Amino acid sequence: MAKPIHLARRFDKTWNRLTEAQQERVTEIIVALPDLLKHPHRHSGYGLRQIRGRDYYEVRIDLRWRLIFRVSDDEIVVMDVLNHDQVRRLG
Repeated sequence: MAKPIHLARRFDKTWNRLTEAQQERVTEIIVALPDLLKHPHRHSGYGLRQIRGRDYYEVRIDLRWRLIFRVSDDEIVVMDVLNHDQVRRLG
């Protein structure tokens, strides 16, 4: 059974600042997350990476922006959209 996907509260503010194209890409990523986590190599265009030493992952929205989410045993939580430099500081 697939894990439920939840959106963090701060993601709502971020969503409103995204362009329409970015919102479409984020929606596409969220829909693909369960299969993406099971078969990451099948979806190489997403650039899925675990943030070093954490339960957090990043997926490429475009060249600059990354969708950050956390995976636990029972759920996936979409946290925020950060730029490439902000993600590097996390890891």
